[in-house]
This record gives sequence, structure tokens and C-alpha cells, in this order.
Amino acid sequence: MISLHSLRIAAIALVSVALTSCAAVQNNSTVGIDADLIIRNVTAIDALEGKRSGVDIVVRDGAIIAVGGGASSYNASKTIDGTGQFVIPGLWDAHVHLTYSEGIDHTVFYPLALAHGVMYLRDTGGHLDALKEAREQAGDARLVTPDLFVSGPLIDGAERVYDGSTPSSPDLSVAAADAESAQRRVDELAAMGVDFVKAYEMLSPDAYRALVERARYRGLRVALHPPLSMSLDEVVAAGAGDIQHLRNIELGCAEDAELLHEQRTELLRQAQGRPARAVRGELHAAQRGVAIAAQDAGKCSGLIDAMRDAGMWQTPTLTVSTFATERLYAKPRWRETYALLPDDIGEGWSKRSLRFVGQLPSEVDIAHADWRRGMIARMRDAETRFLAGTDAPIGFLTPGASLHEELRLMVEHGLSPIQALEAATIAPAIFFGLESEQGAILPGMKADLILLRRDPLQDIRNTLSIEAIVRNGCLLDRDALNTLRSIPQRKNGERASRACADI
Repeated sequence: MISLHSLRIAAIALVSVALTSCAAVQNNSTVGIDADLIIRNVTAIDALEGKRSGVDIVVRDGAIIAVGGGASSYNASKTIDGTGQFVIPGLWDAHVHLTYSEGIDHTVFYPLALAHGVMYLRDTGGHLDALKEAREQAGDARLVTPDLFVSGPLIDGAERVYDGSTPSSPDLSVAAADAESAQRRVDELAAMGVDFVKAYEMLSPDAYRALVERARYRGLRVALHPPLSMSLDEVVAAGAGDIQHLRNIELGCAEDAELLHEQRTELLRQAQGRPARAVRGELHAAQRGVAIAAQDAGKCSGLIDAMRDAGMWQTPTLTVSTFATERLYAKPRWRETYALLPDDIGEGWSKRSLRFVGQLPSEVDIAHADWRRGMIARMRDAETRFLAGTDAPIGFLTPGASLHEELRLMVEHGLSPIQALEAATIAPAIFFGLESEQGAILPGMKADLILLRRDPLQDIRNTLSIEAIVRNGCLLDRDALNTLRSIPQRKNGERASRACADI
């Protein structure tokens, strides 16, 4: 993972003007400066500054204007005694789908995300017409919602995996059969104001290279599942923003990676015209176990370094990637979160997930889990950049709550608590070039904060000990958060997104 020192330098350079301005205010110590909120004598924790005890955080007009001592210089309309408590920046879920499951859209995601301190959502595949209302509400400064970053539909090959043919393959994609159509798709999405684009596994090499080139020209980063038609070396050479789920990396690390690539190329040629989801599944079933059983440590180290040097980040989505082995859906404490969903959906999840409870993981599932754990440790040691994302609601993952499971799993897979927090705060901000605005507790940053009762550096699970949040300067105490948690369950048409004063 990138060093905290480097992250601090990158962010501080971009907020230097704001810091200089705010420092002048603090140094003057003018008694009676108006503020909206002061959190007094709290322990502030972020990936740039580490752990700072006994600080005062002053908020005005949705921004942090002072951090440190000297809160007596300010007159605030609201004051919180933070003695014995902890503040972290607002969290990201950098891999969600607001249009994957009918009934689990922004009206469910937004209140549950905020109730769990998740203030930024990155939707990694969905048609923009279906996201229209979600985008409008997220962009309405009068409403308290998470920020929403969208890719628009997945850009897949001529045959699409998510084509709407089955309930588990909803229509989340568009086709790009060749280089020209891939460029056109990027142009269309750029014109509609997407924040990044998502490339998928059935793209041809020419289409993928053209997509990346066009996205770079349009100033858009590319999140991806590496195309099965390409070797990982070819994908790295073409470039991208971040890889989801560590997908297909095991294939590139195999001793016979070149032979596996040749076999995939031939199988893809023979499978033209067949359903893409079935073809993809067959290829993974045929090659994943073989590849994991024959990993080349030297080759893999070279690939990890090459991905890092090419600026490729990793979004492991451990909550969904460990579906077969972690078996979150079988744990009573997790099943309790289904009660947060609309009644019909929560009941449906409770029943459908029971079908998997009796299924034990296969040998390949177990081997893949072991490989994944080792891979994350190796990437950590190589200073790979990670993003925290879950893939909610896929895999019976409750929005909001699932991000805290992701943090837990990231730590169990070898990251330190501060590194896991980094992946869910400043790292996504840097990915989108927003590190001067969010992701740390510094003057000039947005006032997006989470007040915790317990120390997350002692136990990452303490990120769930939320006492209150501050979102764009709006203070939501425990009662307000409980109100948010209850919104999706209601049947009376109550608005999911509201103004601060109405929560």
C-alpha cells in the first residue's frame, strides 16, 4: 500500500491555501468567531495525521475550519463533548450497485449508508436513466445524502454478461464489439457526465485498448474486470484505474499463464454466440483451480510491481469475494441486518440465503480464499493502493453495514486498522482527485465526520460504535441515525432523502 507519508504530502500540497487561510484565523485567536459546531477534546484519527488526542474540531458552513486547541475563540451554536471518544472521516463504499436488485435502490442505500457513516458511494455499473433520481438527490445541496459517483453501464463485449437474461444477470451493461464502438461508448458516457467508466470481461483486446485510450483522453479513470481475452501483462500495458475483486490476477500469476491465455482465446472463439454469463463461468471453472495450484512467485511479484507502477489500484471486495468461505449470510448477527431492508426484501433474503447455508465450500473455493489472503499481504508489502468496496447488495450484503464487514475482512487479510481506514477514506478521494476536499480531518476539508464511542485502531470493528455523524456540516445524533435506519422498512411513502432540519 502507498505509504501514509506520501499520502500526507499529496493531500497537504493541495490544501495548502486552505490551511494557510485557516491557520491565520487560528493564530489571530479573535474571540467570538462564529461557528456551527465544535467537537471538543476528542481523539481524531485519519490516515494522513494518524492519531491526535485531545483536539477540538471546529465546523462552519459545511467545512472544517480549525483542528487542535483554541476552541474558546469560537462561538458555536452546537457543541459536543468528545472526551473519551474518537472521530474518523466519513467512509466510502467504492463498489456498489444501486440498480442490481429491484427494490434496493437509492431510497434504501442512502439512509442505510448514512446511518452507518458511509458518505460516499461509487456505483460500478448501472444504466444512467435508472440512476437519474439518485443522481439528482445526491447533487441537491438541500438534501442530506451520500455523494454518488457513477460509471454508467458496464462496457462489455459483443456478448454481455449482464444482459438482463436472468434475475442474477440484470441489464447493467452495453456492448462494444470493436474498437470503434468502445470509443463511442466512452464518448456517450462522458457526454452524460459519468465520473469514471467500467470495463468488463468479454471485451476484445482491441476494444479494451481503445476504451482505455478514449477514457484517458476524456479524463476518466477505468475500473475493470480484466478481459478474459487478454493476458494480465497486456491489460497492465494498456492501463486502467483499478481492478475489482482481484479478478483474473490468479490467471496472470500462473506458471502456465501464456498457455492458459491461449486456451481462453480458443474457447472464446468457439463460444461465439453463446450466453456470455455461461461462457465466463465455464472459463473460470476450468482455469481458476489450475492456476491457483501452479502459482509462479517470481512472475506474480513482477505483476504486482507492474500493476502498482502502472497506477492500477485494487478493490478486493472481500465481503462478496469470500461469499463461499466467510459465509456471512449464515451468521445470525448478519442476518439481523436484513431487518433494516423493506419487509418483503428482508424476508426474501432470509429465505433465499438459507439455500446456501447447507452448502460447504469447494476445494477450489478454499484454495482461492487462501490465495486471496496471501495476495493481499503481498500487495500490501509492495505498497499497492487499495480501495474499500463491497459489491452490495450482491451476495445478501446489506447496504451500509457491509462496508464495516469489508473493513473487518481487510484487517483479517493483513492490513492494519489504519490501512483499512485509509482504503475507505483518503484513498478513494485520491482516486478521484478529491484529496483537497475530503478524506482527512484537516482545516479546509468537508465536514464529513463520524464520532465513535470506541477506538477503531484498537479493533476495526469499533467503526460500528457510531455515536453521531456530521455530513456536510449537518449533525445527526444517535436518534437521527436510528430514524435513518428505519426509513427503508416503512411503507408509507416517506421520503428517503431529506433536508438536515427534517431528520
